Amino acid sequence: MKHLIKNCTIIHKGSKYHNKNVDILVDNGIISKIASRISDAKATLVQGKNLHASIGWMDIGTHLGEPGYEHRETFESLSNAAKAGGYTDLVTMPKSIPAVQSKAQIKSLINMGQSLGVDIHPLGALSQNLEGDSIAELVDMNHAGAVGFTDGLTSVDKSGLLLRALQYVKQFDGIILHHPNDSTLSNDDLIHEGIVSTSLGMKGSPSLAEILITYRDVRLQEYTESRLCMHLIGTKESVDIIKKAKKTTDKLVSGVSFMNLIHSDDDLSEFDSNLKVKPILRDKTDQKSLRKGVTDDTIDYISSNHYPLEVEKKHLEFPYASHGAIGLETCFAALNSKKSKDLDLDTIVHKISIGPRLAMRMQVPTLEKGVHAKITVFDPNQEWQYTNTSVQSLSRNSPYIDAHLRGKIVATFNGKSVFISN
Repeated sequence: MKHLIKNCTIIHKGSKYHNKNVDILVDNGIISKIASRISDAKATLVQGKNLHASIGWMDIGTHLGEPGYEHRETFESLSNAAKAGGYTDLVTMPKSIPAVQSKAQIKSLINMGQSLGVDIHPLGALSQNLEGDSIAELVDMNHAGAVGFTDGLTSVDKSGLLLRALQYVKQFDGIILHHPNDSTLSNDDLIHEGIVSTSLGMKGSPSLAEILITYRDVRLQEYTESRLCMHLIGTKESVDIIKKAKKTTDKLVSGVSFMNLIHSDDDLSEFDSNLKVKPILRDKTDQKSLRKGVTDDTIDYISSNHYPLEVEKKHLEFPYASHGAIGLETCFAALNSKKSKDLDLDTIVHKISIGPRLAMRMQVPTLEKGVHAKITVFDPNQEWQYTNTSVQSLSRNSPYIDAHLRGKIVATFNGKSVFISN
């Protein structure tokens, strides 16, 4: 099967085709030709008014669902959501039933992704059963293909445990992903402590809950000289701490949820439970600092923070609703709809394509003749509506249902697996 992508502008920093308008011919999963104009009567055309293309996007921190939470997300629905959102690769969280903490589970996830056309790069559990008490079998999981280790969005309280984990993974140049949040200070992560929480009469979560753990983690990384990823930071102070630390090490990276770049606690005045996420939305000062951190490379990647939940967990009064929102299908469009001089199209695409791979020290795909096709095709100007009927995820916990967004995925290519949008 041949596909011909017509008149697309390449966005791929470092490539000779960056910002150039070309045609791309994909033949049986391989890029067979890139040129200014290509004709092939046997090829299926992929075309549009303002097509752009980049290497396939990668998401770090996707929550799976299956096994154990099949009512939230199955492997099939997750792969469909990923493709519709422009993602060819997912770095997945270990939260499932049981937790991902064995060689067999790691291999099974990798094989499942290959069968569905989306490459799954599993993160294994940092602690046994994600309980934060004892270290999981990190070496065995690494041998099976785990790309890193984490307890997800649950912060490890025991400093000694995190220290030992960093020391363990150093022997094979592995990486620990850790979300900074002191649960004893965060007041259940209800809402950011500030003017908005006071006006709404809700007990707030102080920035200090994140800042203290960020500082601790950075010092542990400095002590062990091991690889650490500060996954989904949300405060100005965390950005400052990480920026300073990165001046003396290349083993510290960080990521941010797209929602924290385009939303703040001001958006919670209507008590939309689908904006109750973790990390919580902080104030405008934090938001501004996070955006600056993205542009100056203090923050290495942007995550969709895809967290599917059943309706019973979200259709509750704000204080009682669970944290989380699906994001794979809307991450790019939501960011693109809010892009500005400090967060332009090139930066957005870089932070969801090249940035995640560099953070995980994975090979960055290329756009050139003869290579495996790993391509995301999109139109940044196309407007569309994200409706209940268009959602590919099994869950519907999104603040963007019925929203009009700018920036549409046209197609994704991952070798012979091809998705073309309606």
